[in-house]
Amino acid sequence: MQSLADILTTVDWSDARLYAVAAVAILAGFVRGFSGFGAGMVFIPAASAIYDPIVAIVLLFLIDTAASAPILPPHFRNCRWREVGPMAAAASLAFPFGLLFLLSVDPVATRWVLSGFILVATAAMASGLRYKGEPRIGQTFAVGLAMGFLSGAIGLGGPLIVLFWLGGPERAARVRSNIFAFFGVFSIVSLAGYWWTGLFTAPRLIGALALLPLYAGAMALGSRLFDRSTDESYRRAALALCAAIALATMPFWHG
Repeated sequence: MQSLADILTTVDWSDARLYAVAAVAILAGFVRGFSGFGAGMVFIPAASAIYDPIVAIVLLFLIDTAASAPILPPHFRNCRWREVGPMAAAASLAFPFGLLFLLSVDPVATRWVLSGFILVATAAMASGLRYKGEPRIGQTFAVGLAMGFLSGAIGLGGPLIVLFWLGGPERAARVRSNIFAFFGVFSIVSLAGYWWTGLFTAPRLIGALALLPLYAGAMALGSRLFDRSTDESYRRAALALCAAIALATMPFWHG
C-alpha cells in the first residue's frame, strides 16, 4: 500500500480540476450548514462532471460525515424520532439495491438520472405541494425506501425527504433537525456499504482530508446564517436553491 507521502507526490497540483472541486466543496458546505440538505445537489453533479459519479459520491460522504458528526447531538434532541426512525430503517433496507445500481451503470447515464431527479423534485417542491397533519407511518416508510435507493444509486436522496418534511406543517428548525438526524443515522449504513464494496481507496481518503477543512468551515458559516433566518426565508431559500441547481446541473451543459 502506498504511503501518504507517496500519494501526495503523485498528485498533479497544477491540475485545475483540484481547485474547481475545492470551490464546489466550499459552496456545498455552506448550503448544507444553512439548509441541512443540498450538499449533494451542489457537489455531486459538479464533481461528477469533473471526475466521475463514484468519486463524487464517496468524497462527499467522507467530508460530510466528518463535518456533521460534532453538531449532531442538538439535532438528535430536537428531531421527531417517530418520523426519523422509520424513515432511516426503510432507507437502510433499500440502500444496498441502489448501491448495486451505482456500480453497474454507465457514469453518463447516472448523471442523467441524477440531474433529472433533481429537476422533478424541484418542480414538485415549487408547485406548493403540501399536506396537512402528521404523516402516516406508511408514507414515512415509503419515502425512506425511495430515499435509500436513490442515495445508493446516485448519492442524492436528500431532495425527496426535504420535499416530504418541507411539505408539512413543521417549523424550519424542526425540519432542519429531522434532516440532520436522519443523515446522521443513515451515514452508519452508508459507511458499511461503501466499505464493503471497496469504494474507500487511499487517493479518495486523501482527497477528502484535503477538502474537509474547507467544507467544515463553510458549513459553520451556513449554520450562523440559518440562526438569523425566519421560517419563510428558509423555505424560499430552499426552493430557490433546488431550482437553481436543477437547471445548472443538467448534463447537456457539460457537453
